Amino acid sequence: MLKRMPTSRAKQLVAAAAKAPTSDPRVSYPAWYLHRWHFLPEGYLSRRSAAGYDHVIRNLYNLLVEDRTIVSVVSALRGCRPSSVLEVGCGPGRLLRAISNAGIGQERVGVDLSPYLLERAAKRLHGSGVRLAHGDGLALAAHEGEFDSAVASHYIGHLPANLRAAAVAELVRVVRPGGHVLVIDHRWHASPATDALKLIRRERQSLGAVNLSMFVRMEDKP
Repeated sequence: MLKRMPTSRAKQLVAAAAKAPTSDPRVSYPAWYLHRWHFLPEGYLSRRSAAGYDHVIRNLYNLLVEDRTIVSVVSALRGCRPSSVLEVGCGPGRLLRAISNAGIGQERVGVDLSPYLLERAAKRLHGSGVRLAHGDGLALAAHEGEFDSAVASHYIGHLPANLRAAAVAELVRVVRPGGHVLVIDHRWHASPATDALKLIRRERQSLGAVNLSMFVRMEDKP
């Protein structure tokens, strides 16, 4: 399922990705990303692989509960009433489309490390007003407390174990005190630790093989 790309091939794919219309030249690809994710020969770094993920792998990876998960996320966000929503690891934009169609938030932003998945998201979200950005979820180009809610669907569990706490901390950083962080992952991935991360668990839903956890960012102490 996960195999490191040969160095020469990885360099070729990174060079080609830099020419994609959605690519940000300031973005670099960490070593952990340069793998053949989910049997995709170029990982997420080609249009062929992005299409394969969107049409085939996505359904297998979500274990046939994607629609149910999207409904649950939209419902949870409605209860939060955010004016701004960020999705990190937005992929081809299916969840963002549902959030947009539900009229949640006046500002909606999606970030992904694959310029090719962002291309697919841009087509899916055309005319929706959603802003898409090429970026690394571990170093978001957002201010402290910029968003009311942040969503990470099947993103944290992709990361090496030693980076997951940092990824959650970055989600917390860009959410305002009292705002919400929603994490969706397979149930065999450990839920984010809340200690030292300014998070309070508010809710957890089991959606078969997927868990949806909602956290509130603690208010800053005076």
